[in-house]
Formats: sequence, C-alpha cells, structure tokens
Amino acid sequence: MDDLSDIARRMETMGLAVGESGAADLPPDPWQPRWRIDSQWVEFECGCRAERSLELNQPKIFDPIIFRELPQQAVYDFVCDRHLPGMNKWIGFAGKNMKFDDWRRLRRAVLMRKVR
Repeated sequence: MDDLSDIARRMETMGLAVGESGAADLPPDPWQPRWRIDSQWVEFECGCRAERSLELNQPKIFDPIIFRELPQQAVYDFVCDRHLPGMNKWIGFAGKNMKFDDWRRLRRAVLMRKVR
C-alpha cells in the first residue's frame, strides 16, 4: 500500500523493522521492537499500540506521538506493562501528576479530533 510506505520507510530507517537489528555491533536485544502497520494502527510486538493520524489538534510536548510533526504521525492508544513506567514519566512532564490512563481519558480524544 502506498499510504503505508512513508511511515514504514521511516521505521525501517530507525532499525525497527521486523527481523532487523538496530546495530549490528551490539548483542541482540530480546525486546527489540517488532511492529505491524495497517491503515489505522501501528502495533508493536510488546503490545503497545498507536493510532495513525495526518493531523492533530494542538499537540503538547508531553503527548505520546510517534513521528511528531511529520506526515502520518501516530498517537499512542495502549502501552504495555513493560513500557508503561517510562510512558508515565513522559506524560508526567506535563506537571499535573498525570499518568498514561489519565492522559488517555482526558486528552487523547481532543488531540485526535474525536470530540468537539
């Protein structure tokens, strides 16, 4: 699919493609992200999931966005247990003691333009 090629190329460039090693001189990472992509979602092997969007509504620095400000960005919808502590720390940069679940409930729909 042509509409998937841009984001897929960027992920491959970052060394995140299925079966690719990020750096050949480092030992293999058992948690190296593996992903699959379709017209709506970017899903990682670990369980994390992000919804694709061409346009976001006033994104903030703490919003968990893949490929921020580039075409075909994606906004996290679900974070696995392994990555949740790091995501909570990132979301916490908002200074409101917010966790990912709080952010998802309060901000995600507005960011994705799914509410008015």
